[in-house]
Amino acid sequence: MLGHALVDRFGRSHDVVVRDIDDLDVRVWSTVRSQVRDLRPDLVIHAAAFTDVDDCETREDEAFAVNALGSRNVAVACRKMDCPIVYVSTDYVFGGSKGEAYDEFDSPRPVSVYGRSKLAGEEWVRRHQPEHWIVRAAWSFGPGGRNFVRTMVEVGRERPRLDVVDDQVGSPTYTVDLASGLAELVESLPFGTYHLTNSGEGSWYDLAVEALKAAGVEVEVARIDTATAGRPAPRPKYSVLRNRCWELSGRVPLRSWREAVADYVANSLL
Repeated sequence: MLGHALVDRFGRSHDVVVRDIDDLDVRVWSTVRSQVRDLRPDLVIHAAAFTDVDDCETREDEAFAVNALGSRNVAVACRKMDCPIVYVSTDYVFGGSKGEAYDEFDSPRPVSVYGRSKLAGEEWVRRHQPEHWIVRAAWSFGPGGRNFVRTMVEVGRERPRLDVVDDQVGSPTYTVDLASGLAELVESLPFGTYHLTNSGEGSWYDLAVEALKAAGVEVEVARIDTATAGRPAPRPKYSVLRNRCWELSGRVPLRSWREAVADYVANSLL
């Protein structure tokens, strides 16, 4: 999803070269090194990741190979070519027990393999390429891939009732808005770690209700808790991201996630 949005946004003013897993497996150092060397890019946006949170629990080695060692490979290749890197990270680097929004100055304490592997990726990027932007996003939805909003609308059209988790709260984020924010970030702000999400917070239940309303789908939506959902991987209960460094830099906050959901549904799902 994010890849589609990045190509669309950056392609307006830059020559964009896209690499998917069939073209460039970030786990293979020789391939990463040769492609970055041959392309000589002015900027690399590293958005490749193993993102299936539940699968990461049972495929831990693969999660760390992609999210940690793969990120090291990209960072080292960028350092050798004197090329800045953007590394897209996640709210799941936090444990969710703080009880209020996490900012960039809070210490990460991931509770899942996915979160630990993504945090390891952050650490490798910081270590190997000082010229970096690490950007933590969350709960992504948008064109070009499977996502929670799309699933709720599709399933809601087929079933009389949906059970949705209401005790996990985060920062739903539209990939189109995230890509625009990333473009502004790399064009105008110093290197460092940033949180970048749509404004506001909501549970998965809130996100489902908003998506169904925007799509005009009438279906019963019942609240359930995480334990009832029975997912294999632990999730942070409250992983809302405060975009504090973005705010302190004088940037306009991204629009509300509710407005973004309405935009996505109207333009992509209706």
